[in-house]
Amino acid sequence: MFSEWNWVVHCLYLLLNICSLEVSGGLVQSCGHIIPESPVLALGSNFTALCILNESCLDFGNIYANQIIWKIKNKVVPKEQYREINRTVSSVTFNDTSSLATPLTCNILADGQIEQNIYGITVTIGLPPEKPKNLSCIVHQVSKLTYPMTCTWNPGRHTFLDTHFRLKYRWPQENFPDCIPKDVNNSCTIADVQFFVNLEVWVEAANALGKAESDPLVIDPIEIVKPLSPHNLSVNSGILPTVLKLSWENRISIAVMKLKFNIRYRIIGDTNWMQVPPEDTASPRTSFSVQGLRPYTEYVFSIRCMKEDGVGYWSDWSEEKTGVTTEDKPSKGPAIWRIIDASHSPASWTVHLMWKALEPFEANGVILQYEVTVRAKSSLSSPPEKYNVNTTNLTLKLPNGTYEVTVIAHNRVGASPPSVLLIPASNTKAPVKNVRTLPKDGKLWVGWTAPNSYVLKYVIEWCLVSNSSDCTIEWQNEPGNIQGTYLKGDIKPFKCYLITIYPLYADGQGSGQSVKAYLQQDRPSKGPTVQTKKVGKAEAVLTWNHLTVDEQNGFIRSYTIFYKTIDGNETAVTVDPSKTEYTLSSLTSDTLYTVRMMAYTDEGGRSGPDFTFTTQKFGKGEIEAIVVPVCLAFLLIVLLGVLFCFNKRDLIKKHIWPIVPDPSKSNIAQWSPQVPAKILWRYCQA
Repeated sequence: MFSEWNWVVHCLYLLLNICSLEVSGGLVQSCGHIIPESPVLALGSNFTALCILNESCLDFGNIYANQIIWKIKNKVVPKEQYREINRTVSSVTFNDTSSLATPLTCNILADGQIEQNIYGITVTIGLPPEKPKNLSCIVHQVSKLTYPMTCTWNPGRHTFLDTHFRLKYRWPQENFPDCIPKDVNNSCTIADVQFFVNLEVWVEAANALGKAESDPLVIDPIEIVKPLSPHNLSVNSGILPTVLKLSWENRISIAVMKLKFNIRYRIIGDTNWMQVPPEDTASPRTSFSVQGLRPYTEYVFSIRCMKEDGVGYWSDWSEEKTGVTTEDKPSKGPAIWRIIDASHSPASWTVHLMWKALEPFEANGVILQYEVTVRAKSSLSSPPEKYNVNTTNLTLKLPNGTYEVTVIAHNRVGASPPSVLLIPASNTKAPVKNVRTLPKDGKLWVGWTAPNSYVLKYVIEWCLVSNSSDCTIEWQNEPGNIQGTYLKGDIKPFKCYLITIYPLYADGQGSGQSVKAYLQQDRPSKGPTVQTKKVGKAEAVLTWNHLTVDEQNGFIRSYTIFYKTIDGNETAVTVDPSKTEYTLSSLTSDTLYTVRMMAYTDEGGRSGPDFTFTTQKFGKGEIEAIVVPVCLAFLLIVLLGVLFCFNKRDLIKKHIWPIVPDPSKSNIAQWSPQVPAKILWRYCQA
């Protein structure tokens, strides 16, 4: 009992002493401390910490080093890592700091019963800085006299510590204040630099675990300048229609730097840039004449510059400016073709002449009019007919014969070379062969086999085949040395096109060879509507109309007829697409059938509406075979009956019409002599 009270008193005394001391961080900070204090450690390194007890706590607390317990985040460190150096010092060792966490605390068991915290430290783990790499600098011209230099580098791996970078630079005999990055760790800008003197630049990285420096970069800032782009660019047309003159102002003094230039240009609306050969602009200048341009064309220009010897950086491209070249006469004549309408009179034609408007780079200006000349080849002595029109077509009524048609385009500067079309009296020359089409890359390709004779050129006609509109002819010319090309119009998918190819010779033309084609096929818009033409006992004749070309959406490859009874399996029959009638056979008599029809293109099929019909109960002649014998039998029976009645007429008369006595011959008159016989007779009649 005494020992228990002694232990309680001892604990109270210890608690009062603990409470009387200043408390900060640990529960009893004055009883010990840990060294090192709040260390910064390299990740993966070894680390040993010492917990040192104060002598003042040993007397009244009975606290010794063998009672110390080490903890990481309130987790006890294995005692194998402890070492008792003496009665006041205990150490703990970590072979790999990657397992460390904060806080690391030193604790004791007071009198072996109560665990108390003696001290705790914060452990920071990270990596030393790596050597900065890829140091590079550029001088950006911001005004005519201001040239700040920006240097960038690769800071290396993340250190998990506060790492500070400094950009250091110096002349051979003079150091400058460090450039300290703001909000970044991989670049810094020096406000102004001097040219024509070497500058040594390097980067220093430092944190609690060490320092590292990049390799030094020795440069003359004049060699890394990115100048401002030229400004006040202007574009003016020259005397020639293929030349535009550019003028600009440079924003860097020629005393500081001599410049060379790049000039790029493009046609307005185009995205592809062209460039003046660099060797033509490789010297200082403030103007340049760009040649080889298209007449009457609007161009966009832009310019940039850099140090004449090619050391340093190109400036940004300048603002874009536009200019228009002057007009020139058309470079070629318009492509021409004709459509000939058959006339009611065999002695004349209606000829529709048509030609294509020149492309801008061919017209070289505004086309004012076309001069059309028609000359009859059969009568060279007659003067040619001339027409001036401002449209791209002309319709003429001409006598049958061979004609030469010439079309010339005029603009404000002059006339184009003539385009000539020979219209022969008949197409007697060899035609092309094996016309074929192929959808390819979203366009429709047309190919053919050339005739054996020399062909001057080919004319390809095509038109959209539709039930809702007329076939409007489009056409294009192709050289005589090719055997295939793409159609150059707006070819739509799911539409049928009729394509015709004419070979043109120096002295005539061949007849046109045609083919139908689709750029892309689809399923039909609808299926055929089937009806019955005739229904029998075991067969039914079905009929339908072909789908219109607008409904087909492709080439109809086949029809399929599906038919079934109400509770039977469906039967399918494939029909040739050229047919419009089909006979179903082996049907069941007096039965209701449902029939539908599908039309197929290369992309699939679509079904038409259902149609029902009922087969006949009797076949052809079956009713006659029954009715005729019955009627004959009936007639025979009637005839026999009549003959029988004729032979037995007396007997029949006797039974049907018995003999009635004549009252006048009756003896009743003799019964009353007072009544005359005549009165009696009247009475009997009454």
